[in-house]
Amino acid sequence: MNNLIKQANKLLKNCGIEYAFCGGWAIDLFIGAETRKHGDIDILAYWPERDTIIQYMQSLGFQVYEMLGGGKVHHITDIHNQIKSKRNIICCTQDCELVCLSETDEAGIYFIDFKHIGQTKLNFFEFLFNDKDDTDLLYARNHAVKQVLSDAILYNGSLPYLSPEMCLLYKSTDTEREGYQSDYDNAMANMNQRQRHWLDDALTIMYPEGHKWRL
Repeated sequence: MNNLIKQANKLLKNCGIEYAFCGGWAIDLFIGAETRKHGDIDILAYWPERDTIIQYMQSLGFQVYEMLGGGKVHHITDIHNQIKSKRNIICCTQDCELVCLSETDEAGIYFIDFKHIGQTKLNFFEFLFNDKDDTDLLYARNHAVKQVLSDAILYNGSLPYLSPEMCLLYKSTDTEREGYQSDYDNAMANMNQRQRHWLDDALTIMYPEGHKWRL
């Protein structure tokens, strides 16, 4: 597997948190091969460990920003001063070439522009925070959609990753985005019947009017 992901895994292990790779990298970890260029490293994490993650990444020299929507982010310099309007934060080094920030007229708020050039250095992470209970991972957009934790978090050797069916459910909101259809095609070719049916049931709940990925 890609050396960048191995480096990221080593860094995250030292944080002492629960996490899993998600997004396109999770699909590749499931398949066991790198199928396409990836824009960044996406990490599933849990809300109770948000502050721990922020402080850990800051201790490593990363700048931490919480997404606000509308192309804006808030620079987190104090864990007691957070907006938490979205479930994702980004962590980047000052020399990271993947993002461009520009000031707004609000203190600590920046416009953000993502450069879709593919990540080649360990200088960017995006953490996406989720909820779980004792047995299940809860889908962030609808907690009625859930998956048993042992089915939701899988492993490629020592690398934890989000199940392909849950990854595809998240990607289902934007199927035309670059790489998402190929992620679906590659994952479906390798998923078992249980995984396919779980995704189909989840898509039926989320898109009762129909969806192109429903069986």
